[in-house]
Amino acid sequence: MQSCFPLVAKNIAAAVRRWLHGPRALQVMATDRSVRLLFVVTALLFLPLEFTQLALAIAGACIYTFIQHASADQETWWPRKKSKAAPARRMAPKVNKAWPPALPGQCWEADVQLLLSQITPSSESENAAQRLVETVKRAIQPLFPEADVCGFVSGELEGSRAFRVAVPDIELVVSVPPELLRQKLLGKVERKLDKQLEKAAIRCIAETLVSSCGFKFRRSAFRGEEPKLTLLAPPSGAGEAVPLDVAVNAETPLYAAALLSECAQLDIRAKQLILLVRRWAKDRGICHAAKGYLSPYHWSLLVIYFLQVHRDQVLPPLTSFMAYQQLSQSTVAPTSTATSTPRKDTATQGKVHTSKLLKDFMHFYRNFDWRNEMIDPIRGERGPSTFQEENAPRTPLVLQDPFRPCNLGRRVSNSSFARIREEFERASDICSEGCSPGKIFELWVPPAAGSAEDE
Repeated sequence: MQSCFPLVAKNIAAAVRRWLHGPRALQVMATDRSVRLLFVVTALLFLPLEFTQLALAIAGACIYTFIQHASADQETWWPRKKSKAAPARRMAPKVNKAWPPALPGQCWEADVQLLLSQITPSSESENAAQRLVETVKRAIQPLFPEADVCGFVSGELEGSRAFRVAVPDIELVVSVPPELLRQKLLGKVERKLDKQLEKAAIRCIAETLVSSCGFKFRRSAFRGEEPKLTLLAPPSGAGEAVPLDVAVNAETPLYAAALLSECAQLDIRAKQLILLVRRWAKDRGICHAAKGYLSPYHWSLLVIYFLQVHRDQVLPPLTSFMAYQQLSQSTVAPTSTATSTPRKDTATQGKVHTSKLLKDFMHFYRNFDWRNEMIDPIRGERGPSTFQEENAPRTPLVLQDPFRPCNLGRRVSNSSFARIREEFERASDICSEGCSPGKIFELWVPPAAGSAEDE
C-alpha cells in the first residue's frame, strides 16, 4: 500500500508541472493570488518534507487557489456561453377598457355620456360582426345553399368581459326556408316539428363551424322559445375569442334591432337608455335568460314601456311604430290616436337628459306594483293585468309580448325575480345618494363562484 504513494505523488506532481506550463497557468499567474501561490509552492520545495507530503501540500494549495478564483471571478475560470435571447415579440397594444371607467364625478350628465361612449357599438364592432356573418355563410353554403345570415350587434365588443359568454353582444340568425329544412334534415328528427328541425339545423351548423372554421362550442339553450347555441369565434390577430349566439329562423333578434333603430329615430335618448339598462342588467347578472332572468330584449321592452308612461311621454305606444306595424302578425289596425302621434326628432336640447331618465327608470320599477300591474308596451298605458293564459301558473311579473300573444315573464323564476327587485332597490338608492353613476354598473360577483363572469 505504501509503495503506491510515491507513484501517486509523482503523477500529481507531473500534473501540477503540466498545468504550470499551460496557458491557463500564465493567466492565473498574472493575478496577485497566482503570484502568492508560486511563492508558497517554491517554499514548500525547500522544506525538509517527504516527497509524498510535499506533493499533497502542493496539490492542496493548487485546489485552494482554484476555489478562491472561482468564487472571486467565476467568469474568468469557467466562462459561460452567452445564450442567444429570443427576440422579443412585438405585440400590438391590447385595448383594455376598464369598466366601469374612472369618472370625473362632476355631474351625472357628463359621466353618463362617458359611459355611453364606451357601450355604444362602434364601427369596428359592426365590421367584426359582418366578418363573422361572411365566415358563417361560406361555411354553411354546402349544407344550406339558400340560407341567409344576419348579424346583430347589441354592444361594444371591446368593453367589459363580464358575462360576455352568458350574454353575447353578437347574435347571428341563419334564415332557412322550412321546406328546405325538412328536405335536408328529415332523417335526423323523428317528429316533423319546426322546433325540432331548427335544433337539428343548429347542431349541423355548429358542427360545420367547429370542424372547418375553428369555432368552439360553449353552451346550448334549447329550452327557450327560440333554440340557440353559444359559440366562441376564433380570435383575429392578438385579440380574444368572440362569443356569439347562433339561431335558425329566430325572430326575436330582428324585433329587438328594429325597435332599437326606430327608438333612435323617435328620440335618441330612448336608444341611449336602452343601451344603459341592458348593460346594467348584464353587469349585475340579471340578464341571463337561461338562469330565469329577463333577456336583453325583455329589458328593452321595460325601457320602452317606462318611456311611454313617463310624464314627458318620451315614446308613443308601439302601435304607432312603423316596425311594429310591419312585423306584427296582428290584424288589428292602429288606432287613430296612435297614428296621429307626431314623430319626434332626435334633438335633445331643452329635454330631460338621459342621465335623469336613468334615475327615473330605477325609481319607477322600484316602486312598480308588479302584482297588480302589467307591462304592456303595445298600448303604452298603466293599468291592471288583463293578460291571461290558459292553464298557466301565476308569474311574478306580466310582460306582454308585442308580436305574440304570450307573457314574456312566464319563465322568470321567483328567486330570479327577487334578485331583480334587489338590484332595482340598490340602483335606486345609489341614484338618491348622489353617488357616481359608475357605482350602479359595478360588476356583480356570484357568491359561490367568486368570479364576475358566468362561464
